[in-house]
Amino acid sequence: MTYDLAKWATEARKAAGMTQEDFAFELGFSTKASVNAIEKGRNKPTFETMVKISEISGFPLPYQDDFHMKRPSESSDGIETARLDLFDVAASCGSGHLNADYPELLHSLEIPKSALKELLGTDNLHGVKLMSPDGDSMEPTIPPKSITLIKTDVVEFESSGVYLFTFQGYTYIKRLARGKAGVIHVTSDNPIYGKSDFVIEPEEFDDLFIHGKFWKVLPLNFLDI
Repeated sequence: MTYDLAKWATEARKAAGMTQEDFAFELGFSTKASVNAIEKGRNKPTFETMVKISEISGFPLPYQDDFHMKRPSESSDGIETARLDLFDVAASCGSGHLNADYPELLHSLEIPKSALKELLGTDNLHGVKLMSPDGDSMEPTIPPKSITLIKTDVVEFESSGVYLFTFQGYTYIKRLARGKAGVIHVTSDNPIYGKSDFVIEPEEFDDLFIHGKFWKVLPLNFLDI
């Protein structure tokens, strides 16, 4: 699904009762030109900027439901289920995406509550979302045709693992690990993409925004019968 981010940003600013100058200051921009470019559709905001806009204005994100996980519902046969919805953020397992479109394999997934612990090892799905990755640099850990479960309440680098993050305006799905002198190594699990690996230095940490940590993967590969 494609959203009109220019219209959304404009409506959010107006809902906050702010001028473009005021909004730019609150967002940390040096001039109103950045806000104007977003509202005119010339630039697309990073996910981190979208979160800031939402926090400042109280305006919901364009893809956001009232809860990360919907309240338990009942399926048509009366079984109580927990529903996971798509975390609608474009990200790449390769060289990085800047708010690009990507294939949406599933919009939601309902799991019988009675089966949660058996399938996932827990019945606590707070902050858990679905996400469709793009690219093959995280194979075999994350197959291109798969649905992943991501914990969106993890917003800081805490330990080695696969993260959804934005660095210098580009959004990635990569493995992060702490290295010597406090650097963070950004690597692909697919060895053929070793040349795309890079390091984030401590002085660059202000350009790193963690959006979530990957938790489970569901490969989607239909077989003929």
